[in-house]
Amino acid sequence: MTVDRLALAVSLANEAGDLARSLRSDPERLKITEKGPMDLVTAADHAVEALVRNRLADADPAASVLGEEEGRTGVGRACWIVDPIDGTVNFARGTPDWAISIAYFDGKALTVGVIHAPDLGLTAAATRGGKACLNGVEIRLDAARPIGPIVALGYSSRGSLPEYLARIEALLADGIEHRRHGAATIGFLGVLAGWFDAYHEPMLNIWDAAAGLVLIEAAGGIVHHDPVASFLERPSEVLAETGQIAGLRSLLSLEAFGAR
Repeated sequence: MTVDRLALAVSLANEAGDLARSLRSDPERLKITEKGPMDLVTAADHAVEALVRNRLADADPAASVLGEEEGRTGVGRACWIVDPIDGTVNFARGTPDWAISIAYFDGKALTVGVIHAPDLGLTAAATRGGKACLNGVEIRLDAARPIGPIVALGYSSRGSLPEYLARIEALLADGIEHRRHGAATIGFLGVLAGWFDAYHEPMLNIWDAAAGLVLIEAAGGIVHHDPVASFLERPSEVLAETGQIAGLRSLLSLEAFGAR
């Protein structure tokens, strides 16, 4: 049986979003706990991941699954990569900047990516070598850059606070504004939607990034990250950009002024 993995991922992301919102509507069912500083987990995170895993077990049983909450299960080299709720703090507080991220790794490359942000009403979907669509409309990142470049930045306790602050200083000194939304998926969506010219985070887990990487490349953007084989095992620096800010990768590396 041939599996239409893009259609499967879109369907799963929409079902997962409905479940998450339903659980959030009842605070007693949400059961918020803290994994670390500003790193929350809720009953919705676990319920959504369980839902996606169960659906994938039926639809694509040969593939393994890597999820944020339960790790990797299954023995297949091919792997679904799932972040059930990226931006859990935002989700739990009722702000809209959170999303479900579902990607597929065929054993050699990331080939399917879907990000669904229910509260923003946005769904992005792409296949490697295909087109990237946002709410069904094809997106290309080769249009002229608008006046006033903006880069979205990510930060977590895995990274260096002095380096994060130094990046902000470097961007501002170069005439580039910055934003931080507390969810990598919103950074990727923002690049696709034209809100930002790039998204950068120095220590990102693959479940936060996999779908976004497929989307940005399919839309004609540029991505920088460790090889997927190592990224599956440990966090990587990630830069996803339109390519329209000259020298951005070098600027964000901080090498120019010795922060590393």
